[in-house]
Amino acid sequence: MTAPWYALVITGLALAAGACGPSDDPFTADMKMICKAGQDDSLPPEMRQLAGMKEIAGKIKTAEAARLMSEIMQVAPSDRDALLTPALAKAKLKRCPFLGRP
Repeated sequence: MTAPWYALVITGLALAAGACGPSDDPFTADMKMICKAGQDDSLPPEMRQLAGMKEIAGKIKTAEAARLMSEIMQVAPSDRDALLTPALAKAKLKRCPFLGRP
């Protein structure tokens, strides 16, 4: 007896979903979103930072990433690297253009 066609479709979908690999943890997903924010080339450069902050505020999901953003905005620019380096390492990222790590 052969398997019904829908069983083959379901099996194929399950295999395809498994092949996609594990998704990012929520903090890593937030950090990727933060680092990509404000890259809209249709805006003038002085407006990109504001657009990026608005995008982050609307999409951030983890308390840890929200605290990081709050701390980064409160410290002097020269001290931001000390906050950013461990967060980028945890998210396995090397670059973060939005926060000044090109």
